[in-house]
Amino acid sequence: MADYHPLYRSFFDHYHKGEYWEAHEVLEELWQGQRDNDFYHGLIQIAAIMHQLQRGKIRGARKLAFSARRYLVPYAPKNEGVNVELVLEWLEQTLERLPEHREIMAKGEVEKLNIPVCPLPVFT
Repeated sequence: MADYHPLYRSFFDHYHKGEYWEAHEVLEELWQGQRDNDFYHGLIQIAAIMHQLQRGKIRGARKLAFSARRYLVPYAPKNEGVNVELVLEWLEQTLERLPEHREIMAKGEVEKLNIPVCPLPVFT
């Protein structure tokens, strides 16, 4: 396996523990030194989408899904151990399931949308 930056690995560790805000923050720290890295920017937004969904922030999740898609498309089909194609499919399904004209939803309502966790790799 490739030798990835510790902050990059930490992003996935937090992500798979459901610590989406922490994942976002860790990768943002790495991204700050590489602001032109749209791949990292897109992954940061994936974590932010998951965080927004936990909080019922539908409008924010939709907005982030559109921009994450834009950032990640150039990196398909795979990049730095991530199946970008699979992530893009998840983004499309998520956008199809999120209501367009709702800003906020209760946790139970969000759960009924059946949006799975975005499939990102596990690095051990």
